[in-house]
Amino acid sequence: MVRKTIEIDKIREAVANYMRSEGCSCCEGQGHKKHREVLAALLNVPKYEDESGFNFRQFASEDGDGEESW
Repeated sequence: MVRKTIEIDKIREAVANYMRSEGCSCCEGQGHKKHREVLAALLNVPKYEDESGFNFRQFASEDGDGEESW
């Protein structure tokens, strides 16, 4: 597998955009889907087999934040 080198500024901006689009805890802000797709592409995160979204969970640390909601 060939990995591309990505400037940290692009990753930082993508994460910042995604976090800003999170909105409040009861909804997703405008642009949430678009920013999630950008992050998945930059970080080479595959979609779930059923195409329902991106499998970010496979990259989370075991001890994470203790949340099992995703």
